[in-house]
Amino acid sequence: MSNRESSCLKCLRMMYAQRLIPFSVLFTASFVQDGYSMPPVLSYSIRDSVLIKVFNLVFGLAVEGALYALGL
Repeated sequence: MSNRESSCLKCLRMMYAQRLIPFSVLFTASFVQDGYSMPPVLSYSIRDSVLIKVFNLVFGLAVEGALYALGL
């Protein structure tokens, strides 16, 4: 993860440390967020940017659901 970790991930990390959220939420949020990689794609093609976001959403929900079902 880069030095520019989002404030959302910092908040989720603190919530996980206090056992307010399960690990699956923290894990999924950390790899689904695009951060600074999306603006270059957005300038190239809005359609591709939307497709990437939709893929991230579907993939993230699938992974989180699986981890949550396993009790993580």
